[in-house]
Amino acid sequence: MGKAVLGACLLLSMSGLAYSCSDDYDLDDKKPNFLGGSIYDELKSLGNFKTTIRLIDDLNYTDVMSKTGSKTLFVANDEAYDAFFKNNPWGVKSYEGLTMAQKRILFNGAQLNNAYVVEMMSNCENGEKNLCLRQVSSAAATDSVPFWRWDQLPVNYNEDKKEAKYWKRHADPNKKGIYMANDATMPMLTHFLEGQMNEKGIKHSDVSFILFGNNTWPEDENRSYIYDARVAKQDVVCLNGYFHVLDKVMVPPGNMAEVIRTNEDTQIFSHILDRFSAPYYNATLTENFKALYNVNVDSVFEKRYFAVNTRSGRFNVDPENLVNNDMPLLNFDPGWNAYRSSDTEQKEKDMGAMFVPNDEALAKYFLPGGGGRVLIERYATKPNTRENLIYNLDQIPLDVIQALVNNLMKSSFNESVPSKYLTIMNDARDQMFTAKDYPTEESYKSNFTKSLLANNGVVYVMNKVITPADYASVIAPALYNEDAEVMRTVVRADDSFIQGNSYNNAPLKQYFSTYLKAMQSNFSFFIPSDKGFAEYGYVDPASLATGNANRYLVYKWIPASVGSGKGGKRIGVFAQAYKYDLATGKAVGNIDNQKSSKAEQLLDLPAGRVKQQLLVEMVNQHIIVHNENEANGVKSNQKYFLSRVGAPVVIKSSNRGVGMEVSGGFQEQFSATPCKVLEEFDQTAATNGYGNGMVYLLDRPLQSTTNSTYHTIASNANYSKFLSLCEGVSDALLEKAGFKDSILAAGGEAKTIAAEWDKVAAKYYVFLRGEKAAIKYNAAKNDKLVRFFNNYRYTVYVPTNTAVDAELAKGLKTWDEIDAYLTANLQTVPVLAADKSNQAAVDAAKAANSAVKVKAQAMITTLVNFLKYHFQDETLFVDNVPTRTAEYMTSCVDEEKKVYLGLKVKQSSNSLKITDLAGNEVEVDNSHCNMLVRDANHNSLDAPTYIQSSSYAVVHQINKALVFDKSLSSSYTRAWASPKKAKAFVAKFRIKE
Repeated sequence: MGKAVLGACLLLSMSGLAYSCSDDYDLDDKKPNFLGGSIYDELKSLGNFKTTIRLIDDLNYTDVMSKTGSKTLFVANDEAYDAFFKNNPWGVKSYEGLTMAQKRILFNGAQLNNAYVVEMMSNCENGEKNLCLRQVSSAAATDSVPFWRWDQLPVNYNEDKKEAKYWKRHADPNKKGIYMANDATMPMLTHFLEGQMNEKGIKHSDVSFILFGNNTWPEDENRSYIYDARVAKQDVVCLNGYFHVLDKVMVPPGNMAEVIRTNEDTQIFSHILDRFSAPYYNATLTENFKALYNVNVDSVFEKRYFAVNTRSGRFNVDPENLVNNDMPLLNFDPGWNAYRSSDTEQKEKDMGAMFVPNDEALAKYFLPGGGGRVLIERYATKPNTRENLIYNLDQIPLDVIQALVNNLMKSSFNESVPSKYLTIMNDARDQMFTAKDYPTEESYKSNFTKSLLANNGVVYVMNKVITPADYASVIAPALYNEDAEVMRTVVRADDSFIQGNSYNNAPLKQYFSTYLKAMQSNFSFFIPSDKGFAEYGYVDPASLATGNANRYLVYKWIPASVGSGKGGKRIGVFAQAYKYDLATGKAVGNIDNQKSSKAEQLLDLPAGRVKQQLLVEMVNQHIIVHNENEANGVKSNQKYFLSRVGAPVVIKSSNRGVGMEVSGGFQEQFSATPCKVLEEFDQTAATNGYGNGMVYLLDRPLQSTTNSTYHTIASNANYSKFLSLCEGVSDALLEKAGFKDSILAAGGEAKTIAAEWDKVAAKYYVFLRGEKAAIKYNAAKNDKLVRFFNNYRYTVYVPTNTAVDAELAKGLKTWDEIDAYLTANLQTVPVLAADKSNQAAVDAAKAANSAVKVKAQAMITTLVNFLKYHFQDETLFVDNVPTRTAEYMTSCVDEEKKVYLGLKVKQSSNSLKITDLAGNEVEVDNSHCNMLVRDANHNSLDAPTYIQSSSYAVVHQINKALVFDKSLSSSYTRAWASPKKAKAFVAKFRIKE
């Protein structure tokens, strides 16, 4: 007796109820007068809990409830059980009608393996207060493992043999059926308590709506609910824990997937959901089930869903333990009892929520006249009628119907309650329910016919379908067009790699579909057809960079299945490599198997890496994000547009719809046949109410130019003098001019000095090839890259030879002239005598050389800034655009003002006028403009296989050079008129980068 009393005191103390022991009784023989008997004894003595006592006895829990601590039990009295047997989800009319499994559900599901007063249940085990929404109950997966007849198992009518039918082998009348649990994780018990609700901003009206569909819980009234059962009497203290009396028999609900399945008017959605599920043999569950029920069963299965967030993380492993790379994943497993919203969140703190349209709403959505009819029209194999609906829905590919389901799955119950409806986001991170459509909470609630409380979340049953952004955005035609499977595969390749560390396993790490669902943007999205990829292919620009015609490649991309059993990074596209004939623009010969990459092959392999890079490049080339000046997208008089990465897209025809001709830089470079628009899709918000642009299906892919800035300038003899100035620099000349003196004076190891000098000298170069200052400029053969381009978009204004001559006549020095000046004026410094008798001569020579060098540095600084001032940030075309003037930056710097030197540019219809900082207005020569270039930095200098980074630009000819400082308008020699002026000029306009 003494140990029991002491345990009870400790129990009460730990539970937050501190009591002191009195000297009036002996601990060995007596107990405190406030302390009752055991849970079992107290319930039995009260006389009106006979049904609960029967449950305890029948389940062999009498000793546990009589002696063992510590427990918490939620009980209902006999009157509540009388009401229960008149109306319950099992249709049981009396206690005798309960199965052992049902008894376990009623008893174990209402039991916790710790002692809690109600108020403390909202605190987490780690001490965090008022954050606990759920508790792990004493229930086990084995409490309810029903036998599923073969005709009760999910069925999949999809006719595509590539879609796995995991239930088919069990849905066989000859096999009768299987034993299966709806989940093998621990069932949870959900409670609604004031502490947690206040902490998370959940109102009484929220819970009342979820539990009862009304607002019958005043905000100023304190209540506690265990699921939908109200606590009528709480904190009955017993020797081995507490019991709390509920106002009704509490039947723990199943998980969200199960309550959707058993709800009579969500059968269509349940059917859709089951396509993402499979039965899995569970050895532990099998043994526990056999031991508990003393039955001889070969196998017990559990039902699991393919999802990003599951108990084992990202889950795409099939029942044969093979990875299914083709299986689209749900946001989370709706059948996961012990659901948690993320890897870092405790399961007790939150649960999920689902917004599930009822059968009537789904029928209205997919049948003729509904918003989803286009999917039925695209994929259905039977007439679009109500009786054929489920069959036709099964023909929609999983990765298409997935968008509808995932948009309705929300990771947090706490943040999805009715009072927070304006903060619930859709799959594009836009408001799912806007204030415009639902000005009040009551108007929002009119969307729902009921709420279903599950053990891992809440299912809000809706009378309408919320269209996902996937179906409204520019990505939609890629999902349902039969000739866009390659693009669909690529833009959705990363979709299921969004949580935790899964980013590192994403095949492309681009998340294109997320980008294309930016509903505030205005896109033109060009989708090359599968036929175009197969017939014309995509030329590998890195192969052209080798300069060896025998190594030129073109890839034909074919949609293909990745298959099962293969982990690692893969993508469902077969890249077939062929030799490319540049003269004819066609693939020749047989497929090159060594260079090809099958869908099932890893992207980490050499051929896979090339495929990965080209697919990314291809998608980026086909996305235009229009700015505020391009409200009508490509349906304007403008000819030139920029893709997402800055690659130009050229509209070749006046027709801006079906039949429109479009070119990329590659087609322009080789005067190739433009791409032609086969179909157009209006996905604009103006037309549909919700959308973000236009989509155009092309007969072949766009490609970027392989011409570089250097190649374009070097190819025109009229730019030779500008090019000569860009190329004339050398480390030796820079050292001769004294740029290395300060580094040598600072001293240090030879290796350190060499590295620092390399870094300083690099700033004075315009074009480079090879490695300089630890940066690799892996240009194509016989080519160079602009050193200061930085994966951005630029405009280059190239002055003609005559224009350069005019600047040279004003005193601008060439590299040769600077070298000659140094040679003519630098003195030989005498060796200082031992007695320093010639100190004066040494000092005089050094002083003279210093003056010469600072003037030479001013000459070099002037020349390099003159050159760089012709390279401008942002790409501007001579085009048919409305008049607009703006200032753009160059990479020249005014150190005194701490600003980049700019150019004022006026664009108007087919005119581009630049005003430099000297006040000169210079107009682009319209007969030599809009030369498209790409500075591509490859993975290797001599044997490139793919492009690592790119900068895009347009080159324009100007017939008068630009001047970066007004003081130099009439003469450049002002910059070095004296050593003092030269020093000040170098300080102001020093070459920074």
